[in-house]
Amino acid sequence: MRKPALIAGFILTVFASQAIWVTFSPVVTHVAEELGTSVEFVGYLAVTYPLFFLLLTMPSGILLDRNFKLWLIFGAALTFLAGAGRLLNLSSYYWLLICQLFGAVGQPFLLNAFVPLATRIDESRRALLVSVFSLSMYLGTIFALIAGVELYRAGGLAFLSLPAALISTAGIALMLFSISTVPEISGVEVRASLASVLRRRDLWVIGILLGLGVAAFDNLATWLQPALRSVGLEGIAGDAVAVSIIAGLIGVAFIPDRISRMQARTRYMRTIIPVIAVLFIILTFSVSSILLFAFLAIAGFLMLPAYPIIMDWIGRFHEKAVHGSAAGFVGLVSRAISVALMFLATSFIYSARAYFAFLTAVILLAMLFALMLPKDEELEKRDLEV
Repeated sequence: MRKPALIAGFILTVFASQAIWVTFSPVVTHVAEELGTSVEFVGYLAVTYPLFFLLLTMPSGILLDRNFKLWLIFGAALTFLAGAGRLLNLSSYYWLLICQLFGAVGQPFLLNAFVPLATRIDESRRALLVSVFSLSMYLGTIFALIAGVELYRAGGLAFLSLPAALISTAGIALMLFSISTVPEISGVEVRASLASVLRRRDLWVIGILLGLGVAAFDNLATWLQPALRSVGLEGIAGDAVAVSIIAGLIGVAFIPDRISRMQARTRYMRTIIPVIAVLFIILTFSVSSILLFAFLAIAGFLMLPAYPIIMDWIGRFHEKAVHGSAAGFVGLVSRAISVALMFLATSFIYSARAYFAFLTAVILLAMLFALMLPKDEELEKRDLEV
């Protein structure tokens, strides 16, 4: 009973964490007016999450490896303080900022726990559990973005903040009830193995691959609308990205577990990247609403499952004692690349052709790194020899 409770509590906590991140994003102007502050200041609330993830992803991974239960509950507790705490003073921007910082600090401890928690709960179903955790991550963000406007219209900041408060409260309650079921790993083993994380070439490669993939997807969500203005299609940008995300969630629901059971992680990466590259090459020379919706749906369906597949790679081919550190390192490499490319993309949004050519170049670069990945069979053989 306690393991299902732990899984449910963690899913709810991850969902709440992601919802807290973008709670105010759909109604930034309204929130700024109600709080008596600038639109930019309200926007900065969401910026705290990627900023603190970049700063804390590696330290949080190391701490999770040192004392997994303690730091997992730490991340969940901060998420609860962020979600429920906002209800104490919804009229103060600075109080909301403090609560947002709680959530931003807690998020890396949750996301870097995907692999070690799944391994500790049921190693034989690790890929499936990581996929479920990833789904909760995506769904939390989507819920806040889609429901935000209606929640605000129904009851202002109180209704807007209430779902994350209730869900984070339920999440921490379930996790506190069941956390004792999680086994620990020796800290001595962690200290002995941590240096090997930085020496593993495959972690560098999958970190770069994840960074390039996240950069391509985040760029679509952020810069597609202004890029499409040159061809008069800016009005469909939001719907096209939404379709891509929905298709991606469908892919996340069943692709990673099958790929894991087939031992086809490297083959999957090397197969989907050329397909996505072709789609963007076509969009570089011919953009229409039909092609945009169809191609972004295909790209989302194939790209979003790459995250849980990469997390499962860490779980399968790296020692249990450093799962958190390895996930944190991959997160650090990927986030640094994706943030840099987000800024670089602004030089190409003056036209749809230039923008899709830029995304094509990103995908082609990812193809080169995919060729550097060792095959699953090679890593399996190495593990057997060890």
